Amino acid sequence: VPVSDNGVPQPGDYTKMEFDWKTDPRSYLKPMDSNFTDYNVLLDAHMHTTYSDGVLSPKQAIDYAIANGYNAVIVTDHQTVAGSIAAKKYAEKHHSDQITVITGMEYTCCRIHMNLIGINKSVAVTPPFPSDDELRDVINKVHDMGGLVIVNHIPWSNATMLPWNDARLPNNPTREQLLDWGVDGFEVVNQNTFDLRSYQFVQENSDRLVALTGSDMHYPGSSYAWTTINAENRTAEAILDEIRNRRTSFLLDASGTRPLQLAPYNKNYFKYAPWGLIGDYFYGYADKYTGQYSFQGTFCQNEVLDTHGTMMGWFVLWLIVSILVLEILYWFFRWLLLLVAHAIHGCITRRRAR
Repeated sequence: VPVSDNGVPQPGDYTKMEFDWKTDPRSYLKPMDSNFTDYNVLLDAHMHTTYSDGVLSPKQAIDYAIANGYNAVIVTDHQTVAGSIAAKKYAEKHHSDQITVITGMEYTCCRIHMNLIGINKSVAVTPPFPSDDELRDVINKVHDMGGLVIVNHIPWSNATMLPWNDARLPNNPTREQLLDWGVDGFEVVNQNTFDLRSYQFVQENSDRLVALTGSDMHYPGSSYAWTTINAENRTAEAILDEIRNRRTSFLLDASGTRPLQLAPYNKNYFKYAPWGLIGDYFYGYADKYTGQYSFQGTFCQNEVLDTHGTMMGWFVLWLIVSILVLEILYWFFRWLLLLVAHAIHGCITRRRAR
């Protein structure tokens, strides 16, 4: 069960989600390349399942993709092809006429995230901070396996993280380095972020690079981009052949698709949330920054613990004030009760004396 930072299960029970609608993006969107008008494949080239950090099972991920207008997906769980193989088996058994699944994985470390696509065996992950040579070796190994290497979400990787004031993935290789190392392409749209610089770089090197788009789906939400391909047929091999030959464009809807769907509430959330909220209160007296997770059991930045001494001081002060106020109220009401009791006693005594 996915849990939040305080150990409380997430509010949503994603295991019960179903996707019973059908979006048709081609009915209202045009390809980025105005000359790319003939296409029979709408591809999501980056999505996750419960085999890594996604909340949808392979079955649900395929159903979600179909509902949002894709007829091909590349399932790329972190560090493993197992999720893509499970999704492929489900799709071939239940939706072979609706969607094609291409196997792959997301190679994940503290320097770069890359989708390794068209492979059926997981590639061993190097240390959290691999050297240039180690990254080159990964790229070459994938090519030896007949696969392709696509560099993911460079804007996300290079976004500044505080308090370190450094990139989320430190020492992220440049586009020029990656081209020299032999990558096959770049993810130019990730979720609703259009990476203009990478798109232009692909255009400048169109004889060597391909542009793909990915939802990077971890949680079900809106879809924003569909890679368009005109393949000889809708087999994985035919789609990969078009990608290898760099014949792609994409549809982009910056506002995202409808409908959206909320996960039903998780009953265990209500059971444990009160304790979690108490824990959150005490967590508020310090900020703990762990940085970006490496997906190898470590983090990409050194942990920073920022305790709020002033806040703790005010807590102690308000605690003392509260205790004093309660003490004053206690003695006031005790005196008031004694006064009332004395008055009642006097009244009763006088009545008896009459």
